[in-house]
Amino acid sequence: MTGSETATRAADDARAALETDLELVAIVAVARNGVIGVDGEMPWHIPADMKHFRRETTGHPVIMGRVTYESIVAGLGEPLPERTSIVLTTRELDTPANVIVANDVDEAIAAAERASRERHGGIGRAFVAGGASVYEQFLPVVDRLVVTEVDRDPDGDAFFPEIDPETWRVTARDERDEVTFLEYERR
Repeated sequence: MTGSETATRAADDARAALETDLELVAIVAVARNGVIGVDGEMPWHIPADMKHFRRETTGHPVIMGRVTYESIVAGLGEPLPERTSIVLTTRELDTPANVIVANDVDEAIAAAERASRERHGGIGRAFVAGGASVYEQFLPVVDRLVVTEVDRDPDGDAFFPEIDPETWRVTARDERDEVTFLEYERR
């Protein structure tokens, strides 16, 4: 069995073990060199990408790590509006009512299912919004990737895992000046 076949089988096994009706979608902005962050922040500010993120995730549960959550709150002054933020962390956090703390992937998915039913009208989709370790944990189980390719090569300390073309296929592409919006589905 090749490495790619082994990875595909492991991802299939992880998804089979996961019992959820939610469509899990990883959403990320990633530079040409794979960078997604530096010092807990995004190394760029691109309004078109921010609008894209808001349009895709509004009305849905959004799973993220603590550093991503704290960066959003620092930038906006509050958690993501019109969404339920689910923060994957083992630390204690003091959070408002529209934020749920989860200690592991299964707990985060269960929280997203509840939030979908109770707060978002039963919508069957939740987003995974980083950071790097959260993407690594969820990549084997997400159904779709929504990727903003940023036409830059910034320095950074957080990277998105490589997208294996034998596992993922591009289903939509929208090219703009500084970015390309892509959607991937599993093969």
